[in-house]
Amino acid sequence: ASVGFRPPEITELYRLQRAQSVADLDSERIEAVELGVKGAWAPLDLELAAFDMRKENVILRESNGFNVDDGRTTHRGLEYRLRWRVLDDLTVAASGTWARHRYAFSRSVEGGEQIVDGNDVDTAPRYLYRAGLQWQPAAGLDTEAEWLVVGPYWLDAANQHRYPGHGVLNLRAHWQASSRWSFALRLNNALDRWYADRA
Repeated sequence: ASVGFRPPEITELYRLQRAQSVADLDSERIEAVELGVKGAWAPLDLELAAFDMRKENVILRESNGFNVDDGRTTHRGLEYRLRWRVLDDLTVAASGTWARHRYAFSRSVEGGEQIVDGNDVDTAPRYLYRAGLQWQPAAGLDTEAEWLVVGPYWLDAANQHRYPGHGVLNLRAHWQASSRWSFALRLNNALDRWYADRA
């Protein structure tokens, strides 16, 4: 192809919203610092990390439907992972995050919403965690019960409507019957709860 030629399929990728002809978007920039500790003391493994992140030129769609890149957000929190071998055939595992994700600017966005400096970022829960109990009652047989929790979060940038969060129980079993045959059983949402992957 000659210089300056752009195939039609590529041109479609650059098509912008409504009457916008040039987006003039800058790259997102992230400044982050993380401090962590990791250790193993039989029968315990532990990881812990704290982080602080600032993002600039966050790309979003504003109230007129145009893509803009002058958003700013901050993200601060803790992450952890724990694994404890209680008995030879029984292991407890836990992991999760507690974090605060906030807007660091004010602006009207699509639908007439108003982002306010200091509000939580919508659809970003403050905590997520997982707890698991693994049991190996016999050679070749592994079972696990897993509890997954998504904390409450705001559904809109204005922080006016909230999803309450949820907890889900999953059960799994795997049997290695021979070198050529294995069987697996999985029961998701064993308590039959209503929840949303993303509200």
